[in-house]
Amino acid sequence: MEKIITLEIEKNYDGLKIEHILKKHLGLSETLTGRLKRCDGSILLNGKTAKVIERVKEGDTLKITVSEKESKNIIPAEIPLDILYEDEDLLVINKPRSMPTHPVRNHREDTLANGVLYYLDAKEFHVITRLDKDTSGVVLIAKNSVAAAILTEEMKNKRIKKEYIAVVNGTPNPPVGKIAAPIKKKEEHGIMRCVSPDGKEAVTEYETLKTWDNISLVKLFPITGRTHQLRVHMSYIGNPIYGDSMYGATQTGEKTRLHCEKITFTHPMRKQEITVIAPIPDDIKRV
Repeated sequence: MEKIITLEIEKNYDGLKIEHILKKHLGLSETLTGRLKRCDGSILLNGKTAKVIERVKEGDTLKITVSEKESKNIIPAEIPLDILYEDEDLLVINKPRSMPTHPVRNHREDTLANGVLYYLDAKEFHVITRLDKDTSGVVLIAKNSVAAAILTEEMKNKRIKKEYIAVVNGTPNPPVGKIAAPIKKKEEHGIMRCVSPDGKEAVTEYETLKTWDNISLVKLFPITGRTHQLRVHMSYIGNPIYGDSMYGATQTGEKTRLHCEKITFTHPMRKQEITVIAPIPDDIKRV
């Protein structure tokens, strides 16, 4: 969706280049700033087309228009969405288990991306926090490139906090702890990951809430965001997530009982802290 930002230049920005304001004040990435450089008419200073190297004065009006590119290979499809939060810049969805986030070979028109593009009547799918197909819960989506660029930087700087709840096999020992074990792609598998000294940094904190019949309910707090991180780390300490046969769970044929319950982040435009919670699904309650 097209995003228009209008700024009245205040005294503390007097004499600065437009490029500085885009990066430091708005928090836009190098990539998005580069797009604005190349698009004539996307930057207006007092109603006239301006270049990013031009300087502003107190009292000037700066207008930034960011248009969307079209996401290739994503077909909008009418799919029910469980919306937890929405405003002009953001959409937060409670993704059901068994739904992929993006289209893949066997799921072309039944993914979260298909449903969001239809719902927003949008061209581009800006997902900020991704979940595996069999992981349910909170997914943060930006409605425009500006919000997406700012939130992506927030993710890189580990300022978006997520909390998961999971059922795991066995009893974690100690019951509360931190797993710092680097992760890399397993060479003989396309998607499987493993702990390896030459992998990328990966850190997870956990807290055991309850244990019964050789399974436990745990809270998981990913400090980093590697692919399959929580699944790999829980398997690594001997407590694979219930139903996750890829990483050693014995419940073959069951769905992985992993749910992103909570997300906390700073709104990209309003700058206030927002927390969104997704209810725990029935299949975790039943286990």
